[in-house]
Amino acid sequence: MPQNLLTDASVRSAKPKAKAYKATDGGGLFLLVKPNGSRLWRWKFRLAGKEGLFAVGAYPDVGLAEARKSRDLARQLVGKGINPAHDRQEEKRQNIAAAESRRREEEGGFGKIAAAWLAEGKSIWKDGTYRQKKSRVDRFLLPALGTTPIGRIGAADIRTVLETSKAAGAWAAINVKCDLSAVYDYAVRRGLVDTNPVPGLRALIRTPPSESKAALTLPLLRTFFAKLRGYRGFPETATCLRLIALTACRPGEAADAEWSEFDFEARLWRRPAGKMKAGREHVSPLSSQAIDLLQQLRVVTGEGRYLFPHRDKRDAHATTERLCYVMRDLDIAKGASPHCWRTTFSTWANENGHRPDAIERQLAHVESNKVRATYNKAMLVEERRQIMQAWGDYLAMAEAENVIPLRSKAAMPTG
Repeated sequence: MPQNLLTDASVRSAKPKAKAYKATDGGGLFLLVKPNGSRLWRWKFRLAGKEGLFAVGAYPDVGLAEARKSRDLARQLVGKGINPAHDRQEEKRQNIAAAESRRREEEGGFGKIAAAWLAEGKSIWKDGTYRQKKSRVDRFLLPALGTTPIGRIGAADIRTVLETSKAAGAWAAINVKCDLSAVYDYAVRRGLVDTNPVPGLRALIRTPPSESKAALTLPLLRTFFAKLRGYRGFPETATCLRLIALTACRPGEAADAEWSEFDFEARLWRRPAGKMKAGREHVSPLSSQAIDLLQQLRVVTGEGRYLFPHRDKRDAHATTERLCYVMRDLDIAKGASPHCWRTTFSTWANENGHRPDAIERQLAHVESNKVRATYNKAMLVEERRQIMQAWGDYLAMAEAENVIPLRSKAAMPTG
């Protein structure tokens, strides 16, 4: 069969007609000229007894010489029993897969994904939650995984990160694992990785057995105050623990407390709803002991935003981890933590006959009975003011009983 019947000039001069027609080059290759003016190269072949048509390309993007070369390559594939159209589809699929792989490489660095996950969550989470998650990402995840494409992170890498985070405590490791899993879930949603491997490694981190929060007895309170007076760390840390004790607030609420939340004239601490666990504003009466403590602290940090500013980070506040470390180092009792002041206050208040509604309101607990919660909107501020003053007096008594007064010089023995 004759081949190479067309010339560049004949191809270039092929004009459209009322009906489509073929300009044959031979060997099965022809130029299909359509009425709309498009000119398409096609190659007709037979494979396994069936006729096929291979789309070579459109002129002038594909010239005559290139069309003949494509025909020859396609003929070689047919000689091997391969349909050139199918081969092109496979090549296209591979090209798409390669491009997707490159996109994942470019967009899929763990550090970039973690930053995007945090940015998405910032509009959803409470400020304290966002700061905690970002702190764990910066401290545990980025140093080990930050520059690695997420698709290349293996089980061994994840295991190393989780094992390292255990040094900060079992619950710290659990939270790091949850954050890592959430970053992977985000990457799956973005199409940057196919699966989340973290749930399959659940055996690496075990939830520690639950321990009831310790309620400090009077002897333990005396021990606490005695050891706190001997504390040689940052004075603001000791002050923060005292504020938690006097107000029975959550440790995080004291750590990120702002001066603007305190009304010294009304003797109230007003925490906005956005900073509360239950999502509603909490008003806490302040005892005279709490007011005195705050007045002393205001001389030191009152010019800034936070009561307890971060020592190293500008425009940041102290962390609850520091408070936990101090309570642990004081070694008051097993399970003693900054949170135990809430248990201690609740135990003391109930044992001293104070009304449960007022106690729960002071602790900012949400009423579990929905009907009761609807009607029980009372702030009970004045009743709680009396409770908190009695509590402040009790703590002051516990501390005073353990203070050994200095003897005057006149009473000191002479040599």
